Amino acid sequence: MDMSTEDSKPSQGLFKTTFSTGETQKKMPLTVKGPSNAEEMDVRFAENFSANGGKFIYCESNSKLIELLNSLKVENKWNYLFTWEHQLKNYLRSIGLEQEEEHEFFMDNSDAAISQCFTLLADEGVILLTPDQATNRRLTSFPPHHIIIASRANLTPNLERGLDMFREKHFDKLPSLIELNEERKICKANHARLLNASGTASVYVFYVDVPEIG
Repeated sequence: MDMSTEDSKPSQGLFKTTFSTGETQKKMPLTVKGPSNAEEMDVRFAENFSANGGKFIYCESNSKLIELLNSLKVENKWNYLFTWEHQLKNYLRSIGLEQEEEHEFFMDNSDAAISQCFTLLADEGVILLTPDQATNRRLTSFPPHHIIIASRANLTPNLERGLDMFREKHFDKLPSLIELNEERKICKANHARLLNASGTASVYVFYVDVPEIG
């Protein structure tokens, strides 16, 4: 999968993908497919997510992930990427992400939040989160940028299959969805709005082409 990174907009130059579909899709229900007809799920998700205003970054390896994360920090003059997930924190340290001293930073003074997801829904270009992964998006102190780290294990064909998988593992909980378009960025649980995320300036998906993270 080949991704171009050229863009004319300031502070996004490194991270524009080739998935430009002309006009952004109009607001649609989450159960309606996006514009992409690509056979590969990673390409289909990337095209649909990007058409709705998301930033999809393809990484062919863990080392490329760190290279591009560091480039994003430098390009935007970010000091710290905040994560509340211990597994992800340990994974990023293990593959070489260097950050400032952790005790100096909290959710409200970090430049971006970074988390995993439950699944990427290819047909809709939507991100499904567990309650633990979504909780902090409801805080007023959530940083203006959200970075999602995902892998092949996170790909799902569509919302219906994604919800079935979620119920199998979290039968007593509700999932949350990050749904994007150019006008609004919303986090939902069971299709009820949890957060008007217009304050989240950008949502990035760093897709690492490995079987799974960690």
